[in-house]
Amino acid sequence: MKIKLWIFIDWYLPAYKAGGPIQSIANLVSRLKTEFDISVITSNTDLGEIINIPSEQLNVWVEKEGYKVMYLDAKHQNRQFYTELFKTHSFDVVYFNSLFSVKYTLLPFWLLRNKPIRRVLATRGMLGAGALAIKPLKKKVFLSLFKCFSLHKKVFWHATAQSEIDEIKLHFGEARNILLAPNLSAISKDVYSKKIKEDHKINVFFLSRISFKKNLIGALEALSKVSSKYTVRFNIIGPIDDENYWKKCEAQINALPKHILVNYLGAIPNDQLSLTLKEEHVLLLPTFHENFGHVIMESWQNGCPVIISDQTPWRNLENEKLGYDMSNSNAIGFTTAIEHFCKMEDDEYNQWSKSAFEFAKGFIENPKVLEQNKSLFLNA
Repeated sequence: MKIKLWIFIDWYLPAYKAGGPIQSIANLVSRLKTEFDISVITSNTDLGEIINIPSEQLNVWVEKEGYKVMYLDAKHQNRQFYTELFKTHSFDVVYFNSLFSVKYTLLPFWLLRNKPIRRVLATRGMLGAGALAIKPLKKKVFLSLFKCFSLHKKVFWHATAQSEIDEIKLHFGEARNILLAPNLSAISKDVYSKKIKEDHKINVFFLSRISFKKNLIGALEALSKVSSKYTVRFNIIGPIDDENYWKKCEAQINALPKHILVNYLGAIPNDQLSLTLKEEHVLLLPTFHENFGHVIMESWQNGCPVIISDQTPWRNLENEKLGYDMSNSNAIGFTTAIEHFCKMEDDEYNQWSKSAFEFAKGFIENPKVLEQNKSLFLNA
């Protein structure tokens, strides 16, 4: 008999604009559905919009390939509906994919707080200093309530890296049940494809939501200082999460020198991303915080080294020819890294590109990572 695993998440496929959280769960479901009986409870929205789910498929179980999904409209994301759902169904483990979600963590968690089931909660990088600095008062109140009702003691915490373990202990104490399991990624293609790289030219891309946390402005500032002897094509990929922030970015873009060519491509569904990244060379992401960074792994999977901040688990990248990681206070360092890739000849660049591809393949196919994720849902 398979263990019945229920997953609560604010957005899920076919939603894609909300980015990493969706991909984390999509990969988890894809890799574990043969061994677990998985049901996903989610909304009928994506980031800032309603997705096109037929009305007869709302608020009921929808059969997918090897698992089930329930898409809830706004009227059913409440205590009454959840209470009835929990009365009429049985399950063994429940997984909450966000710390600060009221409707998909706090509400169902509260209703299940005394049930004899295993509860697993992913922080998804939300306890990092950079993440907590955004809307800090709201998050401080949330954390206080969580501890006040001792909810932090009634859960197994899912950490994807040592940095998250440290963050959980800092906010909720040492004596917590913490399980380490790096995020699962989609299985990558088997064969490396060589990229074409012209001298003194580079195709750089930004892949993430356009918001303060992801620091597109920092990327644009680094590009603005690149020497005019180089040509950089910069593609921005991702949904606009903050319109006011995007206006500031547009002002920066309009002020860039002519040798920096910028295109905004919007959000691209994950299953179409590889086609776009075939033509890209380097990811530029001076993020203020990532607990894992699916876009970093996806870049490596597609043979793209990265230039990122030191606010992710991925460090000392230059040693392995995977890219560069550095402090956001080192603005000139990001520019220097971009110029380093600009001046590379085709053969040297493809050494870095192949290193990125092979690292991602080795990480994704590591059986230990798969077993760590399975152990999240198995009773000791």
